[in-house]
Amino acid sequence: MSNPYGYAADSYQAQQAHLHHPQPQQPIPIQTNQPQSYILQPQHGHQYQPQGQGQGHGQGQGQGQGLLQQHNQGQKGQFSFLNDPAAALASQFARTGFDQSNQYIQDNFNFGSFSGDIKYYFQVSNSYVLRKILLILFPYRHKDWNRISTKETGINQFLPPSHDVNAPDLYIPVMSFVTYILLWAVFQGLKGDFHPQVFGYLASQTLAFFILDIVVFKTGLYLLNCSQSKIYDIISFAGYKYIVIIMLLCLKQSMGAYLGYLYYFVVLLLIANLSIFLMRSLRFIILPQYLNGAAGVGNSVTSKQRKIRIQFLFIYSVVVQGIIILYMSK
Repeated sequence: MSNPYGYAADSYQAQQAHLHHPQPQQPIPIQTNQPQSYILQPQHGHQYQPQGQGQGHGQGQGQGQGLLQQHNQGQKGQFSFLNDPAAALASQFARTGFDQSNQYIQDNFNFGSFSGDIKYYFQVSNSYVLRKILLILFPYRHKDWNRISTKETGINQFLPPSHDVNAPDLYIPVMSFVTYILLWAVFQGLKGDFHPQVFGYLASQTLAFFILDIVVFKTGLYLLNCSQSKIYDIISFAGYKYIVIIMLLCLKQSMGAYLGYLYYFVVLLLIANLSIFLMRSLRFIILPQYLNGAAGVGNSVTSKQRKIRIQFLFIYSVVVQGIIILYMSK
């Protein structure tokens, strides 16, 4: 008779044998970012492994290999671009164009000559500054208005301002420009109307009138087909009016209330003196036949053209300068 509990007894004996005789253990690899290592786990036991760890590591290795291949391909493309004949020709063409542009700048914008011209207009002395200011304010006693020239190295050159009172300079215009702004700010402060924006406002306004003055004179020279003169000469003569403006500003702030109508007479007198100074000084630009006192040098100018140039010189020296002086000295 068969034992109904035989199956259960056999299962129990198998479990006891398994406990007394365990199965041999085998190393199982673990996927980590570190070098591969092994741990011992039961063969039939449950093994835990995070999902996606091995897959992510494999994807990281694939991405790294892809980036390395792209870098290598970029280097190969760079070398192939440098070795390309068309690229070499384009590089040579660009280099040639750059050399030509550099040569053009050196030929047409000589910075050494620019520096030399600036130095010439600032070669002044104390005696020259005093004589020039007196000449602007009272030009009636001055007889010779021709500039002094000398021939050095076979080239006819004018003497600098320190040796010729008729030579234009940039020292007096620059200093008078700055002095006018400072004096105007001081007088505004004495009246209690000073504010920090006064410098910017006055400087911009003064500079605008100064540029307008230069543009008007330069345009007149162009329309009258006059010989092109240096821009520094025009800037110099356009800046001498600040001497008159400073005198009128000081006179108005100090004695304006006591002078009355006499103040306007002084204004007209100083404007007339400046106009005479400009007309006699600018004639070597407007009327070249007077250059160096050599009459007949500019015989190409007809009598009609000469008359028109004299009218322009009068309008610029009297009307234009008078309007600017009246507005800036109020």
